[in-house]
Amino acid sequence: MRERLLILAERRARLVTRAQAERETIAALLLRTDAASSLLATLLGVVRGAAGQATRYPLFVTAGVALLIVLQPGRAARWLARGWSLWRLYRGARGWWQRFSANTGTPAGTPR
Repeated sequence: MRERLLILAERRARLVTRAQAERETIAALLLRTDAASSLLATLLGVVRGAAGQATRYPLFVTAGVALLIVLQPGRAARWLARGWSLWRLYRGARGWWQRFSANTGTPAGTPR
């Protein structure tokens, strides 16, 4: 009986050590993802700020687009096409998000 208890105690010690190593590995992975998500949140804030400025000062946006066209017509056209596609993607996703969030706030069966 004593031998069996010793074997179980050794096994438990190995499992505790293994669990601690796995916790440390997961913590290291989460540290990298936390840094990436922080960078993404900062970048998203910058993009939102730039979009807000663009809506406040449309003349500057127009001047910037005109400058792009003057400097590199082919490249400017590709950038404008990509920007237009991204804008349409954003508007479509925003509409879906608003419909989804509006539907999740009301319980089933209650009129709006």
